[in-house]
Parts: sequence; structure tokens; C-alpha cells
Amino acid sequence: MPMKLTRKRREHLQRRREVLESALHLFSRKGFEETTMAEIAERAEFAVGTLYKLFKDKRALYRALILDTMQEYEETLMAALNVPGTESEKLNRYIEAKTSMFVRRIPTARLYFGQTTGSLFLPAVGLDTEGRAMHQRLMKQVEAVLRRGIRKKVFVNIDPAMLVLGLEGVGNAFLVELIDRPDDFTAEEMASLIKRIFFDSVRTSAVNE
Repeated sequence: MPMKLTRKRREHLQRRREVLESALHLFSRKGFEETTMAEIAERAEFAVGTLYKLFKDKRALYRALILDTMQEYEETLMAALNVPGTESEKLNRYIEAKTSMFVRRIPTARLYFGQTTGSLFLPAVGLDTEGRAMHQRLMKQVEAVLRRGIRKKVFVNIDPAMLVLGLEGVGNAFLVELIDRPDDFTAEEMASLIKRIFFDSVRTSAVNE
């Protein structure tokens, strides 16, 4: 049973959420470099001193935004992979959940890619140690699903670590396109394209699920 939070802790978390929401709004509208801590405090309706009690500087605030998103990302996609079903069903849910979350978090994704050189090609490159650990745990879980599918002869017999790279490469290439053209595709349309390209490439001719 989850531990009940004290009122003080609930108030702290609420203030933190309000600050992060205000920061993301301003970063999206003005850009990270052009936004000041004073502007974030003003939008969140807090004193600047209160803001600095929550985050030591703008970079710490940015890190919190990314880590919060990564934590939600890991929890959501792990849950999709852990629901009972065949390996294909698990990967279908994974692709759908990832695409849906990306669409919901486009402002954060745009901020991350804008601040991280090379992230369009290697999305995990801008993560710190904690963020990379979350990403690696998730990739290992995807690899395990693919490995089981290979043993069952559902997927082609290729190193599952390489298949993970293929899945992420196809998926990320499409998802990054949404940053510039968010109104051109729905999450469902994008997920359908990713699944079609990936599964057409890795399924064996005799699916045995």
C-alpha cells in the first residue's frame, strides 16, 4: 500500500509541478536560453526565493523536467511490455504507448532535442546517468521480449540487441518528424506506420504464436 504523503510533502510536490509547468510553457514560447528564473517565478506566482529553494538554477529545473518525463516514459512502456500476451502483442502495445506518450509530450521533446546536440540520431545522448539508466533498463526489457520471440521462431534469428536498435531507429525517425509537423499525423497513424515497417521486417514467414 502506498505511503500516505504528509500535507507539507503534498504542498511541496504541488509547488514543484506548478514551477515545472510554468518553465515548460516559457521554454516552449521563448526558448531555454532566453527564459529567466524570474520569469518562471512570476508565471508560477511564486517569489524568486521560493523558486530557488526548489531548484538551484535553470539547468537543475531543466534536468527535473527531463527526468520526470523519463520516469513516466519508463513506467508507461514497462507496463505495456509486462501485460500478459504474445511477444508481438507486447511490442504492439509498446509502440502504441510510446507514440501516444510522445504526442502528449511534444513540448518536452522539442525542448530536449533543441538542447541536446546529436539527439536526433541518438535520443539518449543528452540524458544524465540516472536518465540513461532508465533508458537502458527499458531497452533490456524490449530485448528480452524480442529474444523470446526469436526462440519461438516468431521473429527472424538476428541478434535481439540489433533488433532493438532497428525498432528504436524506425520509431524515433518517425516520432522526431512529429516535432516539426505535430498536426499532420495522429498518434494512431504514426504507431501504425512504425508497426508495419518493423513487423514486416522481422516476422518469420511462419508465425508460431
